[in-house]
Amino acid sequence: MFGSIIQSNDIVGASLAIATIATISCAVLIFLGLTWSNERWRLPVALAGSALLAAALQYVDASHVWLATQKMTSAHRYSAWFVVSPLQVASVYFMANAVGFVPSGVFWRTVVAAFLMVLCRYLGEAGVFNPTLGILLSIAFWLYILGEMYFGRMSDVIQAADRPVRIGYFWIRLIMTIGWAIYPILSFVDVVIGVGHVAPVITLYTIADLVNLVALSLTVLAIAGREQYRP
Repeated sequence: MFGSIIQSNDIVGASLAIATIATISCAVLIFLGLTWSNERWRLPVALAGSALLAAALQYVDASHVWLATQKMTSAHRYSAWFVVSPLQVASVYFMANAVGFVPSGVFWRTVVAAFLMVLCRYLGEAGVFNPTLGILLSIAFWLYILGEMYFGRMSDVIQAADRPVRIGYFWIRLIMTIGWAIYPILSFVDVVIGVGHVAPVITLYTIADLVNLVALSLTVLAIAGREQYRP
């Protein structure tokens, strides 16, 4: 990618390059944040950084593919989503667990739901079963995760935490509510309507990944670092 010329009118190539640089630089920042985070916050921070690193590796590969062929399928993204989504959910769980006890069952249910959320959408797009069914099942697992975050034990624990944690959790939950909604919508446009994985769809996927990954991970880091620097 770094040895190739990106044309000024190549919005997809430029967006993939930006995503690569953003995810790598933010991953470095997150891992550096482990040095100024208290011990109880290090696991959620490390998980957030790992999610960024996994996405960065995928973007390096996707950028090479696009610049070489000017084509790309959603399969390139799924290779990262299978890792990134469960890592992000695990990061939120351990963030809540850092301020109060959250049963381990919540961890397993939400992480498995995150994996199945991606798997159902992928199987639908791959033609294993009806793509509309895949999207609907994916939405069901996504709503289950949100239900745990809004009405489950994690929410109860966060409500008893101090204000910075509550505000951070609010924004994380908002990202996972609004930001994650773009994926089934774009999958529907891409596969069910049949638009295909065209340049606007690729670019919108990239923008969504940037917001959902970078904003969520930096929010986790901000919460983790607040105890070190608060007056």
